[in-house]
Amino acid sequence: IDTISLLAMTLVVGILVDDSTVVLENIERHFRELRQPPKKAALEGRTEIGAAAVVITLVDVVVFFPIAFISGQVGRQIAEFAIVVVISTLTSLFVSFTITPTLAGLWALRSHWKPPKAIDTFGRWFDDLRTWYVTRALPWSLEHGRFVAIFSAGTLVVALAMVGFGLVGEEFIPPIDRGEIFIQLVYPIGTPLATVQQGVFGLEKEILKTPDVFANTAVAGAYAAPFGGFVTQSNVGQVHVWLKDDRSQSTSYWVREFKQTADGYLGSNATAFVVPATGTQGGNAQPIDFLVTDVTGGDPTAYAQKVLELLQKVPGATSVNSTGTQLAPEISVQFDRKKAQALGIDIGQAAIAAGAAFGGDVATQFETTEGLEQVQVIYPTSYQTSIEQLRNLPLRSSTGSIVYLGDIATFVTTPTPPLMTRTDRDTVIHVEANYAPNSSLSAVESGLLKRLPSLHLPPNVVVRPAPLGQQDFMHQTLVGIGLSMIVSIVLVYLLMVALYNSYISPLIIIFSVPVAAIGAIGALFIFHRSLNLFSLIGTILLIGIASKNGILLVDYANTLRDRGRDKLSAITESARTRFRPIVMTSFSVVAGNLPLAIALDPGSSSRSSLGIVVIGGVLSSLVLTLLLIPNVYMWLAPKDRTRADAEFSPLPEREPLPSA
Repeated sequence: IDTISLLAMTLVVGILVDDSTVVLENIERHFRELRQPPKKAALEGRTEIGAAAVVITLVDVVVFFPIAFISGQVGRQIAEFAIVVVISTLTSLFVSFTITPTLAGLWALRSHWKPPKAIDTFGRWFDDLRTWYVTRALPWSLEHGRFVAIFSAGTLVVALAMVGFGLVGEEFIPPIDRGEIFIQLVYPIGTPLATVQQGVFGLEKEILKTPDVFANTAVAGAYAAPFGGFVTQSNVGQVHVWLKDDRSQSTSYWVREFKQTADGYLGSNATAFVVPATGTQGGNAQPIDFLVTDVTGGDPTAYAQKVLELLQKVPGATSVNSTGTQLAPEISVQFDRKKAQALGIDIGQAAIAAGAAFGGDVATQFETTEGLEQVQVIYPTSYQTSIEQLRNLPLRSSTGSIVYLGDIATFVTTPTPPLMTRTDRDTVIHVEANYAPNSSLSAVESGLLKRLPSLHLPPNVVVRPAPLGQQDFMHQTLVGIGLSMIVSIVLVYLLMVALYNSYISPLIIIFSVPVAAIGAIGALFIFHRSLNLFSLIGTILLIGIASKNGILLVDYANTLRDRGRDKLSAITESARTRFRPIVMTSFSVVAGNLPLAIALDPGSSSRSSLGIVVIGGVLSSLVLTLLLIPNVYMWLAPKDRTRADAEFSPLPEREPLPSA
């Protein structure tokens, strides 16, 4: 049991009651309207609706089948979700075929309980709503079928355009307000550690004056790297801040405040980068992570600086920084082997002597009462800042004479970066950023990629998303789940073709799926959510939920036509009869996902997009399916029901019993 499985259990609550709701409502109709005895109503009511209930359940199962073939981390996360949904849905079908009709025939229909007045009032209001739909909305829809079809197609185009034009952004997992902030200080290369300590601990005192700060740690001479582990570097420091759970302001607010505090306190002496911890695993890794590399093996620092400056100009990009640093001074000692040989100097010994003078060397060690002590030989600090001291380093030749290092070597200044990161055997520099609450990962990424040609980088310099980063996972999610959605729709259609022994009825039912798009994507736009792992899971689940409405309408219309009704009267009566279960099951799904969409628990806001997608899609599918499917049925259903098209013909309906 983990977050994904618990999320599936939460989401499936509204779906589990669908089968029992459909079966129980049909049993109730047989008992109230057809005046059948309780046992007979339970048996024939379940038998009549059984085929539709089986199709509804199997559709919910089939939509998750393609997910099993998604590879990588995305596939592993969704597979667990699919297992919970499939097993629980199959169990609900078993319950609705056994326990539900048994309790209805032996107990519920025999009860003399009278509902409160409020429930009676709601029931009358609901009957009035159904009457309005059957007598006014449905006839109007059938008279203006072309307008209904164009409007439904227009909603699908608008929904897709909202994604295409970036009104609804894309990301892997929404940022989480963890209440953690990393403040990294970078001083010029060569700054004494004492100066760094003074700045870090002084800034720490300023940060602690903030009322929302719960705890903090401060370190000088090292920082937590976004790619993992601590990096030791004398000119850097870090303040790690934890905010209170009941903080008065959001983490993004304090990111801006701490940035102003750090800039005001440090002035021009150092540069401060303030990064919030927004990932699911903590740490200061940012969602936007580009790698800048020179495939020929050159130093990409200069190009990375240009990319960083360009990323800072992209709208929505925040907390922009990079692992590229100032070049540290370095002296390369290049020996002349011929001179060394002529003067009797061993190059290996000369290199050891030069390293010992400036880096120290353990000459000997001795035992004391406190343990083993070492004697390190090193030049005084005042000597380590002059190349002349290095040139005058004395060396003992094989003849016993003194030779200086400058006699056998030349000294070349070669500034190098103090930190080098490598990916796929290439030296890379990470250019990272976060994005503002009103932006998205895809918007910032596409903004940089569109502006990148303006830098005129040479062909050997490559800028790409970091492997196994948020951007990489986002692309895996969009491609994998996008293909799975297409395959799911095809499998749902083929499943219904096999069950109904017809190509036309499943095609009519499939039209109930696209009309859910405007509600799903429109809800994301209204509530400022994105297409991410959780919302895409909701869209796959929405395929099965939206198909349910079409199945209930078309299945019963075909049943009525098998009993001799014409197309118009069959679809009209089906819409009247199935209006109640369609509305009941739709609102049960909405109620089951409402807590998930509201996201009252801390840290649950990242998963709220799943509930929002399902609720929005179910509501739009509810309204448009009741208007569109009857028209599609009138257009596509065959005029005469042949033997091959008689799908799942239920038991003939009995005449109503005479009233007492």
